[in-house]
Amino acid sequence: MNTHYDVIIAGAGPGGSTCALTLKQSGLKVLMLEKETFPRDKICGDAVSSTAKRVLRQINPELEKELLQFERKTNITKAKLYSPTFESLEIEFPHVGHCIRRIDFDNWLFNKALTNPTLEVIQNTSLKNVTTDDKTATAITHNGEQFTAKIIVGCDGAHSIVAKKLAHFKVDRKHYSGATRQYYRNIKGLEGNALEVYFLKGFLPGYFWIFPLSNNEANVGFGMLSSTIADKKIDLKKSMHQIINDIPEVAERFKDAEALEDIKGFGLPLGSKKHTISGNRFMLCGDAASLIDPFSGEGIETAMESGKFAAEQIMRSFTQDAFSANDLKQYDERVYKKMWDNFQNHHLLQRLLGDRVWLINTLIKVGNIPYIKKKIPTIFY
Repeated sequence: MNTHYDVIIAGAGPGGSTCALTLKQSGLKVLMLEKETFPRDKICGDAVSSTAKRVLRQINPELEKELLQFERKTNITKAKLYSPTFESLEIEFPHVGHCIRRIDFDNWLFNKALTNPTLEVIQNTSLKNVTTDDKTATAITHNGEQFTAKIIVGCDGAHSIVAKKLAHFKVDRKHYSGATRQYYRNIKGLEGNALEVYFLKGFLPGYFWIFPLSNNEANVGFGMLSSTIADKKIDLKKSMHQIINDIPEVAERFKDAEALEDIKGFGLPLGSKKHTISGNRFMLCGDAASLIDPFSGEGIETAMESGKFAAEQIMRSFTQDAFSANDLKQYDERVYKKMWDNFQNHHLLQRLLGDRVWLINTLIKVGNIPYIKKKIPTIFY
């Protein structure tokens, strides 16, 4: 088995697969290490925004066309926000997004990455340690295998080994969220083209969601800032059960619905705090780089865009033989130039709303004023 490559990518999710796909024409020998075996589930809200399609289009316009032909998806044209008094605000999106189960979307994107002729993939292999020196990046797996490359890209998720070992990341609960997910079928009144978000009294700060999937199924979840979860000793799974069963307006919609799985939990490292996301012979992408939207919790598109940026930086670095921390700072600058203003604005909104029931009720009312309603999509897009 070959043990030396030009590039090692840790993780085959949206960030890693997009990075490998962007490197398709580079001729570089790439190794992708993935701890699971595809297709695999990824606990998430399953929302794929229009930004993800733009990233695919920039890599190759045919990729966007193929995604549009993907059958197991819903086309999302709007969001419906509900206040604690259940007054609603409907927001039309300027571009169509989608909801696709992560087991399907990630597998589709992973298979597109496999069209890279110089990519080798080893699945069911988790990292134990990662090191770098002046000449090499080294990845050591749990089964004792050792691989080297000129550079390593950490796309290995919220619990990234690359981020912990090379960037010394630690969980900051003020910039981290916890969430739950449960798939359902036959929820009453489910609109196939609308994301539903509920700000519920007694369950703030945080929100409950219902996102429509194909086959009359839905991704249902509840998320909250980790610092609040810890301070108030909140059980997210219990809270979600209470929302579905004890709040009349919600329970009525779920009375004939069928739960397709047990409630599952996941963590979201938020982009509300800047990190150093590169260094000597390494870069971080997506969840590993804490690039999740602080308000919406979206992370697929930021993972893909950062994966694309990382690949483009890699190609420049090979041209110049430049892999030092100083050389790779260009990657950090490009990522944050693209995403930081959005993250800051959404973090401000997250903090502003908090558990202020009166403010959420007021904003929903004001948001229904026609002139203001037209302006709302520009806050998020």
